[in-house]
Amino acid sequence: MPRDYDTLCHRGWLPRPIRDKVDHAAALAAIEPLWGHEEGLTQDQADWFELVASLVADYEASTEKKAKPLPVTARLAGLLEAHQMKAADLGRLLELEPSMGSKIVNGARQLTASHIRKLARHFALPADYFLQV
Repeated sequence: MPRDYDTLCHRGWLPRPIRDKVDHAAALAAIEPLWGHEEGLTQDQADWFELVASLVADYEASTEKKAKPLPVTARLAGLLEAHQMKAADLGRLLELEPSMGSKIVNGARQLTASHIRKLARHFALPADYFLQV
């Protein structure tokens, strides 16, 4: 592996923006021989490795698929299951008819601001956890 920055750029990989999967694979292949050997690198090797690794990280962050948050109904159902509660328990917790808990969990009824405050307090979660996204 070249020890100076100029040779790393000419024989290794010339640091440049990564725009596609081919560029990404080339950058990964270029820095692979240095992974795990960071403590023994020359300053030029360390600088080059850091730059290429940051370009790789930037590309990966820009192409990463963001997971959609679960719908509030799924979050509620998960909370009820985790706390061994039934939909009727939700209705009672919200000071409603027990059958209303099922309607809320199924999405037939929406949570009110008062419901959200009660849920946040009961489950010790931020109120925005119970908002639709």
